[in-house]
Order: sequence, then C-alpha cells, then structure tokens
Amino acid sequence: MKTYDLLVILDLAGKEESLPEALAVVENEVKSIGGRVVRTQKMERKKFEYVAGSLESGFYANLTCELPPQEIGKLRGKLELSAPVYRHLLVAAGEDQPKTKAKATAETAA
Repeated sequence: MKTYDLLVILDLAGKEESLPEALAVVENEVKSIGGRVVRTQKMERKKFEYVAGSLESGFYANLTCELPPQEIGKLRGKLELSAPVYRHLLVAAGEDQPKTKAKATAETAA
C-alpha cells in the first residue's frame, strides 16, 4: 500500500457540530476500499476566493491514508458521491521531485 494525502472540503450546511460525523463518512469510504487512515488533521472553515455556486465557505481537513493504488479510482468515485464532501484532492505523499536531466547527468558522472 502507498501513502496518500487526501484534502477534503466539507459542506457542513452551517452546522459545525456535524464535523465528526462528516469526517467519519470520509474515513469509512477509505476503509471500504481496504485502506486505513493514519492521521486526520482538522483545519478550519475558510471562505472561498471564487464562489462558483451557492456555497461560500467550506471546512477543510487533511487525511494521511494508506491505500492500495489499484483502488484509487474507486475512492475518488465514492468521494464524489458522498454528501458532505464538496471537493477533494488526493496526491501521493512523500514522493521526491522528479530529477531534471541535468541533475541526473551530474549524479551519474560523479
């Protein structure tokens, strides 16, 4: 399994007290595909710079997860259909920046 960072923007419909339930929904989606949540970092409610619809702000949370790479598409589909999730971003964690050709050449020459 690989480690991923999952940033979610939650639509709590003005009810801050429903945050634990909304995060539990996201964590259950991760567990349903065979993954596990390593760490959950609750952030804060932020106003959007660009309002595209009726929602003007969202509650941000960052989850560090271990997921099977072949199930990433399934998780993305489940999060898109999940009611409290307004937007999400899933990226691989801990990967080095790709080397430029000049750096790779210099390392092999040394």
